[in-house]
Amino acid sequence: MKLSRALSAVFHPCLLPIYAVVTVLFTDTIYSFYTVRVKFYLIWVVVLYAAFIPMLAYLLFKRLDGMSRMAIDRRRLRMLMLMVGAVCYMLCAVTLLKLPSLLLFRKVATAAVMCELFCILTTRRWNVSLHMAAAGAVTALFAMLNIVGVASLFWPMIAIVAVSGALASSRLCLGRHDGWEVLAGFVGGFLVGSLSLLYI
Repeated sequence: MKLSRALSAVFHPCLLPIYAVVTVLFTDTIYSFYTVRVKFYLIWVVVLYAAFIPMLAYLLFKRLDGMSRMAIDRRRLRMLMLMVGAVCYMLCAVTLLKLPSLLLFRKVATAAVMCELFCILTTRRWNVSLHMAAAGAVTALFAMLNIVGVASLFWPMIAIVAVSGALASSRLCLGRHDGWEVLAGFVGGFLVGSLSLLYI
């Protein structure tokens, strides 16, 4: 149980985009030739919009949840956080417009927006795993970069598939989702991420 909680925390949906960007920038890809200044600018922007602002929003919502007049149930909190995430990734894509050479990373931010919208649409009727949706989207990113030949991310892709399996097991072990919700999250994230990277 402790291991499952640790895996869910270490590979949280807010952190996976950061890991993905760092991997692309510091492994055998054409993006590894960016200057150190550009790399750290990218990482700072992703940390700000993927983790820092959503974390502040979560703390605010939890504080409001402690006030009887502003009680927020779990499903509503999930929906609010998904909307915050979608807005943050849109702002991330807009911020990256400043440097034309960052097209891939703008597409990644846009793909993240699409994944957030996918989760928003399914949340009303189905508790799809957000962890698995994020893992599926990162898997799609690494797969696409390998296919188009701009990166050699075979081992990172193997690693994210292994992480996805461990995450799926942890979410099931914690009782957060059933098998179909875990599968739907990964497949949905992979398909939405792939289509967004290809066509947006």
